[in-house]
Amino acid sequence: MSDELILVTGATGRIGRVVVADLLERGYRVRATTSRVNGPLQGDRRVEWRKLDFATEADLAPVVEGCSAILHLAAEIGRKERMVAVNAKATELLAQAAEDAGVRAFCYTSSVTVYGSGRSIEIGEDSPVLTLERDVPSEYWALDYVREYGRTKLAGERAIMRTAKKMRCFVFRPAVVVDISQIIGVREWSLVKRMLASHRHAHHVYVGDVSDALIWFMEKGLAGSGEAGRVEIYNLAEDERPAPRHVDFMRKAFAACGDRRYNVVSVPGAIDWLHDFIRFRSLPLRNPLWRMRFSNERLKAAGYRFRYGMVDAEQRALARLTNEAQMGGQADCVLEKSG
Repeated sequence: MSDELILVTGATGRIGRVVVADLLERGYRVRATTSRVNGPLQGDRRVEWRKLDFATEADLAPVVEGCSAILHLAAEIGRKERMVAVNAKATELLAQAAEDAGVRAFCYTSSVTVYGSGRSIEIGEDSPVLTLERDVPSEYWALDYVREYGRTKLAGERAIMRTAKKMRCFVFRPAVVVDISQIIGVREWSLVKRMLASHRHAHHVYVGDVSDALIWFMEKGLAGSGEAGRVEIYNLAEDERPAPRHVDFMRKAFAACGDRRYNVVSVPGAIDWLHDFIRFRSLPLRNPLWRMRFSNERLKAAGYRFRYGMVDAEQRALARLTNEAQMGGQADCVLEKSG
């Protein structure tokens, strides 16, 4: 059992819930922040909860006091007007408070959105990123709030780089983080979206792997590995895996459960690209997210390998669908007999 106290921000989010559970399983003490009044984990007495709005909180010293490491997951994703305050300014305040308090390891979840729409298909950690000082729509074929999200997450990265002097810091740029329900959830898309997006590379990375990677590097920092004050940046992606497209999973899902929502006609990628070009009317031509490939070679070079992998995650998703179909069939039989 470890006596280390770990701060997890955004602890009731998609990744945060898994991270908190994984830390507890490994014997760490956890202090967790959330902006929600009630969260799914807040009844667990092993966790010291702090309600916190990063958009308005200026003094973060009490939150980091006594912590050995920080896993900073809190972010504003949807409300553009809050993104600078939460994603950029609060990250700098938190990093400075951590430095002042003697925190030894700081892990920050950024995003692959910092790359925008790449000129190149292959994207590594040293690839060009968005312009930080102003919004340049041609750099990212996306809605304005998505561009703002990418820019403010990049601003958070730069804030950590300016601040880190003694901490070992790790910045992660995850691709599309999913749990089992989100893998299955493609069936809930509209028919048009399922047809138009089915050919796309999903860029899925399993949430359990993201959590495991964060904790693995945190422990590396706590052990004093690497240079103090250095900020290491890693893509968290599994783009080289076999059968990575949405349609690949949908075909397997249809075979497993017979749900016709998974049985769609796939629109060619050229039409999807033209749709994006018409929608955003931006030159020069760039690569939309689905054409880009995010390298995880630096992650491998550091010695980390994903604990689960998307092949395993998809197998579990298919098993759930098979079970749903069987339960549905049993329910139909009961109805027929009762009728």
